Amino acid sequence: MIWKKRARSRTGSALIFRNLLAGTTLFLVTMLGITLALTLRFSISAVQEKIEGNLKSTATALAESPLVLQALRDGGCSPSLIAYLDSLVAQTQDLDIVTIADTDSIRLYHVVHERIGLHFVGDDQGRVLKGEAYFSDAVGTMGLQRRFFHPVREEDGTVIGFVIASATMDSIRELRSSITQMYAKLAAVLLLAALLLSWSMTLFLQKMLLGFGPEELVRSYLTQHEMLNNLSEGVISVDSKGNIQLVNKAAEEMLGQSGELLEGIALDTVVRTQTGESLLTAARDALPTSRPNILACCVPLEKSGARTGTTLILTDKTEAMRAAEQLNGTRHIVTALRASTHEFMNKLQVISGLLQMDRVPDALSYIGAISTSHTKASAQILQYIKNPNVAALLLAKLNHMKELDIELTLLKNSALPEHSLYLSTADLVSVTGNLLENGIEAIGASCKENSRSIVVQITEDETGLMLMVSDSGVGIPPDLLERIYDWEFSTKAHEGRGTGMALVKDIVTRRSGSIEVDSEVDAGTTFTLIFGKKRERM
Repeated sequence: MIWKKRARSRTGSALIFRNLLAGTTLFLVTMLGITLALTLRFSISAVQEKIEGNLKSTATALAESPLVLQALRDGGCSPSLIAYLDSLVAQTQDLDIVTIADTDSIRLYHVVHERIGLHFVGDDQGRVLKGEAYFSDAVGTMGLQRRFFHPVREEDGTVIGFVIASATMDSIRELRSSITQMYAKLAAVLLLAALLLSWSMTLFLQKMLLGFGPEELVRSYLTQHEMLNNLSEGVISVDSKGNIQLVNKAAEEMLGQSGELLEGIALDTVVRTQTGESLLTAARDALPTSRPNILACCVPLEKSGARTGTTLILTDKTEAMRAAEQLNGTRHIVTALRASTHEFMNKLQVISGLLQMDRVPDALSYIGAISTSHTKASAQILQYIKNPNVAALLLAKLNHMKELDIELTLLKNSALPEHSLYLSTADLVSVTGNLLENGIEAIGASCKENSRSIVVQITEDETGLMLMVSDSGVGIPPDLLERIYDWEFSTKAHEGRGTGMALVKDIVTRRSGSIEVDSEVDAGTTFTLIFGKKRERM
């Protein structure tokens, strides 16, 4: 099926490029034809004007010549004038006939000497005898001609004859035909060049488009564009000069600027490494950047050993840490259940020891006490907390805290439905688990032995969700209260700590909630979270 689809795709691409070749060729041939037609018409017109100009200048020069004037006075041309006129006709291009005639239209000279003394043929000499110079088309003894008439005058202006310079239409047509043939040869050469150019352009476009047709290219671009904009990681494409060329939607959100504003500007003016160095020279590994909570991974692009650009992959550390921390809230539940299992094994060992000592009444009494205590606490949690994941978390934490000699109290005004209107189950487990874990650690760090307790209230109704966790631990010094939500900040000197409260703060911010902290050193800390905005999707 895939092979058939690719075969159809290639066939479609080949058809598109054939149509492109045909269209380009047709366009070039049409433009070539129009250009040659206009140029040919202009050339023929120019040749026509040149011929007429030669006829006019020749006739005018002869009409003003003293030799011609003397010949008309004498009634005949001298041998030297005849020889000169024969030479003029033979050597002058586009001049076929020269005629000198008197006022009776009797030829005193004709290029064909046998016609000297005969009457002028054509009957178009009437205007020149009246003293007018003009062009005329008429049939003479040598066929259809293009003629220019010019009168010959005495010094007092009296017309005593006329001069004709003419070219036969056959010679004019022959000249036009030679020009047309020359243009035809030129057209053939240019047509071949147009075909080669069209073919070369089509091959170039096909190579540039990697064999894809325009529709396939557009579809591929839109698909890749949609994929890029749906990635959770930010993607920035940088050219060899270090200027931003492409930014996807996730990168826009991380950098807080639109792609239109970012494209074309230098990457170093937007983001650098945490130490102020250029990311373009950084290693491929994820590095902290000058932008808070953003990690960058650089992937250089090379061609023939030369660097053509760089692709930057940006990761939101907040999202990564939250995803790793939550894992749908299972981390807290698994940790608490592990502690619960450990506590259960300890109790089994106590029961086993009592039975081995044949102290059955004591064993039964111990089992009853455990059952009563566990049943009472479990029943209260299951009564007020209907969400199974949160209930499982509280039960597991309850067993873990008993092992640490910490009392967990769930206030009776707590009420959490199976599906919260304000937080997802994962967010509920993450927030509750992190606050309880902080409370347990705060109590563990305290030197007081008289009060080791955590009080929890989770209440939800139509007005909102309120979650309160209060511990009797060491408390938080006032100078550290502003920093408890910073990533990797912790009052405990352990590597990898300091993400719990940052994740809580992130969830509160995303869900448009509020968080209040009431803490006193050596007295304890109370966190109160309130959410009033309902979730759009349940």
